[in-house]
Amino acid sequence: MTNINQKVWDYIERHVEIKKTLLNGMINNSALARSIGESEGLSKNIDAVISAIRRYEAKQSIKKPYQNIYGHFRKSTVSTKTNLVSVLLLRDEGIAKDIAGIYSKLRITRSNTFRIFELSNFVKIIMDEDLYSSFRKIFPKKTIQDFEGNLGELTIFYSTDVTKISGVFAMLANEMAMHEVSIIDSMICHREHVIIVNENDLQKAFSVVFNLIK
Repeated sequence: MTNINQKVWDYIERHVEIKKTLLNGMINNSALARSIGESEGLSKNIDAVISAIRRYEAKQSIKKPYQNIYGHFRKSTVSTKTNLVSVLLLRDEGIAKDIAGIYSKLRITRSNTFRIFELSNFVKIIMDEDLYSSFRKIFPKKTIQDFEGNLGELTIFYSTDVTKISGVFAMLANEMAMHEVSIIDSMICHREHVIIVNENDLQKAFSVVFNLIK
């Protein structure tokens, strides 16, 4: 029985739409059991599959947080941007001084993307591709530890401050992983959630979020 439970629960976790409709009480358990039975080779154990589905529904530790998170996704909007690059700098006093005056030197406008992620030993800057040539004049090549081009940005605009809601980032990261989308960088600030991915993965990343929103 434990093995059947695990197979059924794994199946539900892998299928986002099924999980959403199940946890919202919008799916027929018998029909779902038959579908899982055919897919997972459990057709001779339909009663056990139905029991596993009911146990999954009954786990309030799973059900309530996911319902809450899905509700916030349904009230959100999403935008994308391409032609971004990232630069990794070693953090020291000189770099900190240069960063302090960088906005005036680069003439960054509201329409530009320019994001600074500061860590203990490094500073990563993500910017529009067309800003990079000007950026290089301020920061010589020897200060640049790493460079990555062909990046895309996906931004989710929630209707409320999601930093107060546990599990939002974990669930989205899990959904991305299941669709083989690697998150390069990510940050949540109040109602905005910024995700940086390879440009080739941007369409898949958008589809993941779109399926959560609709």
